[in-house]
Amino acid sequence: MPAGGATTKVLRQAFADAGFDVEIVYRPWKRAIAMAKNGDESVVAYYPGYHCRHADGFTPSEPLGTGPIGFAENVDRPLVWNSLDEIGEQKLKIGTVLGYANTDEFDAKAGTGWIRAIPAKDDVTNLKKLVRGRIDAAVIDRTVLSYLMATDPQLKSARDRIQFNAKPLEEKTLYLCFNEEHTPDGLLEAFNEAVTAIDVEGVVEQYFNEAFN
Repeated sequence: MPAGGATTKVLRQAFADAGFDVEIVYRPWKRAIAMAKNGDESVVAYYPGYHCRHADGFTPSEPLGTGPIGFAENVDRPLVWNSLDEIGEQKLKIGTVLGYANTDEFDAKAGTGWIRAIPAKDDVTNLKKLVRGRIDAAVIDRTVLSYLMATDPQLKSARDRIQFNAKPLEEKTLYLCFNEEHTPDGLLEAFNEAVTAIDVEGVVEQYFNEAFN
């Protein structure tokens, strides 16, 4: 993604404003958390987390922004639901991404098997399965869905067939998760002061205007 994505742009600006250089490395989600947990390659934090409870010993930053999470669905087979219990009652197969947190209620019901969660390695795999009818819907961030449908060549032929369900699951807040043991003194406080001074919504809006136009 250009500049690493909208959240990365916010993060880089906050570190720069706080007077710090930052290096960002990209790894699969579980590996990224493990690197931050163990301090591998001097990694002190991972992002973007909807919370920082994926592993013990992490403290969330001030918010980096928000992201609406909900269901990607086929245009001709939209989900009709008012509560997550109805998703289970309809015995729908819902694609998730391995290791990702969704909403607390969704994850709890998926954990008991009430909701039939079908894990995949990434969002693109879920969307391809959705197009082929192997799942009924997929949990995804609306912004991520929009970006993938606009840019991923594997999904080009399906751009008019997939949409975001009208009823979102939750508006999720995004955090940078700092390792309490490996983070240098004062870094979290300096980052938090800088990020709260940023017009995050303005940065994100400008990013997507530039990325898509």
